[in-house]
Amino acid sequence: MTRGRIAGLAVLAVFAVLGLVPIANWIPDELAAPWYAGALAQWLSGSAIAVGVGVIVALVARRAPGLWRSGAGRDAFTAIDPANLQALGFVAVAAFGIYLAVAVLVFSAKPLHVDEMVQLMQARMYAAGRLWQPTDPDPTFQSILHQVDFQGRTFGHFPPGGPLVLALGDLWGVPWIMVPLTGAIAVVAWGLILRRIEPAPSVRGAALVLFAGAPFTAFLAGSEMNHMPALMWLLLALAAALYQSPDRLRPGLAFAAGLALGMAAATRPPDALAFGLAIAVWGLIRFRRSPGLSQALGAALLGAAIPVAGILLVNQATTGAPLRFGYELLWGKNVGLGFHAAPWGPPHTPLRGLELVNLYLLRLEAYLFETPFPALLPALAALGLSRRMDSGDRLLLGASAALLGLYFMYWHDGFYLGPRFAYGLIPAAVLWSARFPGLVRERWGDGLVHRATVTALVVGALLAAVRGIPDRVAQYASSFPAFRWDPDRAPDFAGVRNAVVFVQETWGSAVLARLWSLGVPKAKVERLYRAVDT
Repeated sequence: MTRGRIAGLAVLAVFAVLGLVPIANWIPDELAAPWYAGALAQWLSGSAIAVGVGVIVALVARRAPGLWRSGAGRDAFTAIDPANLQALGFVAVAAFGIYLAVAVLVFSAKPLHVDEMVQLMQARMYAAGRLWQPTDPDPTFQSILHQVDFQGRTFGHFPPGGPLVLALGDLWGVPWIMVPLTGAIAVVAWGLILRRIEPAPSVRGAALVLFAGAPFTAFLAGSEMNHMPALMWLLLALAAALYQSPDRLRPGLAFAAGLALGMAAATRPPDALAFGLAIAVWGLIRFRRSPGLSQALGAALLGAAIPVAGILLVNQATTGAPLRFGYELLWGKNVGLGFHAAPWGPPHTPLRGLELVNLYLLRLEAYLFETPFPALLPALAALGLSRRMDSGDRLLLGASAALLGLYFMYWHDGFYLGPRFAYGLIPAAVLWSARFPGLVRERWGDGLVHRATVTALVVGALLAAVRGIPDRVAQYASSFPAFRWDPDRAPDFAGVRNAVVFVQETWGSAVLARLWSLGVPKAKVERLYRAVDT
């Protein structure tokens, strides 16, 4: 067995266990997947339907050859091969339209999660030419969870990269358009990557469509969260690294890779660290004997230094120290990676980290494609069938493993619109899913097994389109109804002028605001609110 084959089987084993077995339910604490039993029943019945229909169609096709046209799927996906720049542009524009529709029709073009609200608040400061604003004399009416009030300065606790993207749209009054735009750019970057790491045109086309159209991709790309902007920068960094040639390293590409990683660090530091480590290790191994290595390393470091310098300057202007981030000032030194006491809740231990990674992958099975069977099954099966692991595959899987490893060391359970901390796993998951039908054909030929497999996948996609995705759209479109109301416009419609508008909040929200106004630190307020009866 080759080293690549061994690595592939190791990844398969880890992802299969953590992605299918509910380990978190067997550990007695508050982390669990109570929905797993229902999901498992749905996956078993859905898999039975998809496989059953697949076998029936494959058997009938033996007697009715006209029912099955071999190569039809390959021809269709080859037509949108990203090697064709027109096809790549068409898919990117279509994806942009889908993400815009999600932003407007599902999320009402508004920030609904507290992370989105605070990042939009930061974005409006940036658009106005400020990094902070003076603290309101009465924080009861102005404070929000992730807002920092420090020495008369008020600002959000997030790194500046995500708010900066929103600020570009806020200058034109449409901040909600920016994350869908980064999604379209991410689709282009992914297409460029596929041209380097996948030789089969049909697989490239399928992987492009799966990435652009996956429900999990689309919902976060239609939000105002910073996950899609971060993924865009990470994919641009991967593309720049993969387009380097061992014969002669190009400093321009190295600079671009470093700049993209630096921008990712300014958006989501853990994701940038994971992909940066993978790119660095992969690059040093692949290009260790290439001419121009030292110049390329210097260019990459220079590119990364530009956004990092911006982060340090923003920190200096807001928190008063270049290496002190807003979230550390707000929540304390234990907010970062590592096994230690958490800002709230129980201490973060390796066992708790294992539970969190298990939950991320279990949720990814449900949210990635909304299929009636576990979403990662085709990718895992492809890893088991594959006999090769090329250089680009090792880079992508290494980055995915590093991402899971870092979030294994992070205490918070990141769940909104799906397992958002696992968003960086989507590229590897869709690539190996796209390879699955071809690998089945290589192993068993274009007969019963292949036809049943393809039909089962098509049935799963149809069931997702007619049931899974519409149900999820309805769920999201009905969420946070109070946040969709616009208190700024309501007085205009009512003909009210020169008035103070009071917005009714829950009792819990009022208690939080009053505690903040009394000067109780937000980390302590969170612990009190979560542990003590109101």
